[in-house]
Amino acid sequence: MLYANATQKILGCSREEALKLLPGNFTDHVMSAEEFVHLAEIFGAFWRYNYAAAVNGKPGKHALLKSGLHSDGFFMSKILLEPENIRAIMALQMIKVIDELPGPRPNKICGIPDGAITLAKDFIRLIGLPEMREVIMEKIDGKMTLVSAIHPGDKILMIEDFCTRGTGFKEAVTEIHTEQPAAKILPFELVMLNRGSLQEIFMEDIGSFAVMPIVRYPIQEWEPAICPLCRDYGSVAIKPKVSEESWREITTSQL
Repeated sequence: MLYANATQKILGCSREEALKLLPGNFTDHVMSAEEFVHLAEIFGAFWRYNYAAAVNGKPGKHALLKSGLHSDGFFMSKILLEPENIRAIMALQMIKVIDELPGPRPNKICGIPDGAITLAKDFIRLIGLPEMREVIMEKIDGKMTLVSAIHPGDKILMIEDFCTRGTGFKEAVTEIHTEQPAAKILPFELVMLNRGSLQEIFMEDIGSFAVMPIVRYPIQEWEPAICPLCRDYGSVAIKPKVSEESWREITTSQL
């Protein structure tokens, strides 16, 4: 439910207090990167490499991203978006972003698998437009696969949890464009967090898409051949979100 209580704050709250945050308090609030990171930290959804531990002989593991790059930080959207109220707050923040964008309004929303599927459902519910529909896409054998029917003239807004290099976005847009080239994909990618420096995604024969996040919080990333965590400390890169075990492995590897 959307209640109003302007005294509620994100910064400094505990996990238990965050679970009591009311989405309605944040319809006019502009979330800061500091607030976003605080929420991720208290829910155990943010890992960062411990350089001091590495110097003291605990090189541990570090993140292998979907793009193939190595990184010293990683957000886990599945954990952050599990509480219903936090997910609703993020969806409302996304609605604030899209309200300020020029051009036509979307009539369909596509949450890019896997991280943004439930987030897209909340976005549709909270925006209050009865004509808006969900475009369902799934990952089948690792490939983005369109499940919903799309029609010529549909105006589709793409939503993603986090953006680094736009790898998942490109796969999803290619799938939609291949299935229905007469549909219009709006020239934006709406994301919770831009964790890289990418501001625009260009796709030949399809168009350019501005990355529009709730917040920006750049995290270091490197090509594997020049990764200092591998080279200087002997740390091993792993994919953090393959399973609960892989997330536990990376978050405890330097303890």
